[in-house]
Amino acid sequence: MTNKSQLLQDGSVAADPLGNVAVGLPKKLKVLHLFSDWKWTGPAEPVLSLCEALTGKGVDVTVAFRKAPPDFLERTVEKEARARGIACYGGFRLNRYFSPRDWLFDQQAIRSYVEQNRIDIVHTNLSHDHFTALFSLSFSKKRPLIVRTDHKRDGTPYSYFMGWAFGKTDGLVTYSRRIMTHDVNAFHVPPERTCVISPGIKPYDGPVQNMKDALGIKPEEQVIGVIGRLKPDRGYDSILKGFRLLRDRMDNVKLLVVGRSSQIEKSIKEPLAELGLEHDVILAGYRIADYFSVISTFDLFVMMRAGSDGSARALREVMAMGKTAIVSDKGMLPELVEDGVSGFVVPLDEQAIADRMEILLRDSERRKLFEESAKRIAREKWNYEAQAEGLLDFYTRLVALGERT
Repeated sequence: MTNKSQLLQDGSVAADPLGNVAVGLPKKLKVLHLFSDWKWTGPAEPVLSLCEALTGKGVDVTVAFRKAPPDFLERTVEKEARARGIACYGGFRLNRYFSPRDWLFDQQAIRSYVEQNRIDIVHTNLSHDHFTALFSLSFSKKRPLIVRTDHKRDGTPYSYFMGWAFGKTDGLVTYSRRIMTHDVNAFHVPPERTCVISPGIKPYDGPVQNMKDALGIKPEEQVIGVIGRLKPDRGYDSILKGFRLLRDRMDNVKLLVVGRSSQIEKSIKEPLAELGLEHDVILAGYRIADYFSVISTFDLFVMMRAGSDGSARALREVMAMGKTAIVSDKGMLPELVEDGVSGFVVPLDEQAIADRMEILLRDSERRKLFEESAKRIAREKWNYEAQAEGLLDFYTRLVALGERT
């Protein structure tokens, strides 16, 4: 297939100026998404929502995942995929932990599935399924294109093996320009084989309840919200120190922390005791049924580091509900919050955090303008339909380019 081919509006490929004729785009593109996990973790939701939107645009999408233990009662990738009507395949093992038997099984199983179902593109999402797909399909009769989405918060770190994998990959997708710049520089991915798509979100427009009384918050108290896995690497020390400074300046303010972690003692409880904030910080735990009602109590939101996938889903959910945010200049957070428009972007510094908290809590008119901008940006830019449209265009361009050599 020549790189000089032209795509026509009907999806076919015209002859190039030299007279070479390329094979047209399949009438219905067949894509297999691999996800080597069963847990409902950070990358899982955007992967499934994107597959759902692609299906709605006429793409034949199947998602393959690792099967969950039968006694696991919480949300899983399989449960969510089936609930959304996404075509599923559970015949691979996709075990990212050391298991030569499972790995060898998938080498044959993935190749057989792809050949039998005439898959055009295998879209990988985690390093294990990325490597597995490359090893499995390298010697297939008709190798499909292989695409990788990098869900890493700061981009995938370079190693010899990752360099080999990215060098064999036909297309790269990220949700962030900063992450894409890192990956292109680290792995020398050709620009024409890259695609940055805005992260998607499903705004919540359902009913909410007043949660202040249930959470022990007085009606006159203002609430600063925090959501995330409560691990030490998420910048909670800076948030707590900043809140301590704020409490010296303002009364009637609470910090509401939503989330859980086995490391909560080190990341939250010990710093609370050291700072004397036990009565000013509310640990709300992990919320499901009343999650959006809890968000509705926030007067503003703070996030210093996104989770390991980097897409900051909680931040985007909060902004879609019309809440302004203070974020750090780390990762893709500055690409989500426009400084001085929908919130504030600050260095990872407690003094700066405290200053911006105080500005927004004291100036309700400014906060209202930020809230309106946050809601508008979230609903206009972070749209799964637009995301699927962008990815489908990228798939089409890759088919025209053909396999990377």
